[in-house]
Amino acid sequence: MGLFAEMEKAVQAGDVEAVAAFYHPEFQMTMHSSGTVMTKDQWKEGAAAVFGNDNFKREESRCIYENEDILVSHAFMTFPNGSRDAVMWVATKKDGLIYKVETGSTPMSK
Repeated sequence: MGLFAEMEKAVQAGDVEAVAAFYHPEFQMTMHSSGTVMTKDQWKEGAAAVFGNDNFKREESRCIYENEDILVSHAFMTFPNGSRDAVMWVATKKDGLIYKVETGSTPMSK
């Protein structure tokens, strides 16, 4: 089983620490909307607020492709502010963990 399936279980459980365990210590996530780069600790802080919100949903999540170097996934996400986006998540791996992530999203009409 690849990282995607195990990580998705942790995301659906809302377990920030379990998800973060799949992230490399030098993890970086680049946000498509602003170009901001987050570290693992910054991600954990933000994710705790999002995962803890009852409005947050990650649905129809699927792995597009995964091998030892890369993981590409897609999901429909509803965020705490009520916006719903189709989100593409692309990660490169290092030492068997998620190392760098970039996202892209498309707002979904209601």
